Amino acid sequence: MIELDPYTNVIHYKEIDSTNNEAKKLINNRKDLPYWIIADKQTSGRGRKDRFWDSPIGNFMGTYVLSIKGEKRILPQLSFVSALAIHSTITEFRHEDSSEVMLKWPNDIIINNKKCGGILIENIFSKNNLFHTIAIGIGVNLKSSPLHSTFPSGNILQEFNTNIERDEFLNSINKNILKFLSLWDGGSNYKYILNTWKSKAYLLNSKVAVSLPNGDKKEGIFSTIDEEGGLILLNSNGAKEIFYAAEIFEGL
Repeated sequence: MIELDPYTNVIHYKEIDSTNNEAKKLINNRKDLPYWIIADKQTSGRGRKDRFWDSPIGNFMGTYVLSIKGEKRILPQLSFVSALAIHSTITEFRHEDSSEVMLKWPNDIIINNKKCGGILIENIFSKNNLFHTIAIGIGVNLKSSPLHSTFPSGNILQEFNTNIERDEFLNSINKNILKFLSLWDGGSNYKYILNTWKSKAYLLNSKVAVSLPNGDKKEGIFSTIDEEGGLILLNSNGAKEIFYAAEIFEGL
């Protein structure tokens, strides 16, 4: 049995299709929010745009289900909150310099220029556009990484020579997600969260290539993140372009 301190309910599966999918199935049966859904293995793990997320035994795959009160516009802010919680968790196990742990817009964890984790946030229920049940899906490569991916992948064991057990990671991420949710304070302290995220941002102020959902590509300088979470790109003419759904890569 997995137990957390401070105590939060944990639903544990040896194998499941997707912890976020399970959160949707349990929405009418579980009222004891918040809780974690944890799996030893996922057979159909998902990332953004329903991309397959490789989820072998030994890595962390879990969904934190919680209730949020507020306008829908604040919900995307949870991506930055969650990323900071993951960053803090990883660096707790890294006793040396942790500057190589970075946050890639919009929702990835980068270690030594390799993707080692990701976040998938879904609003699985809303009432009166004010009360929301949110599933924060988190995947972190603790011990292994996919052989084939669009972005170079890595894992914490390989990059840091640090062996982290899944339940150790769960206890730490639970503590840190509570910490950063408290700091965020329902969006009233979002500016602090965003500025902290930007201090750890991958490729900020660097030349990047932006791949858009329709297949188009743009190039420019990753200037900053706006208050709505959009990436601001400065093109070669000095004009600003803002993107809210895209992938970024290091520019040539």
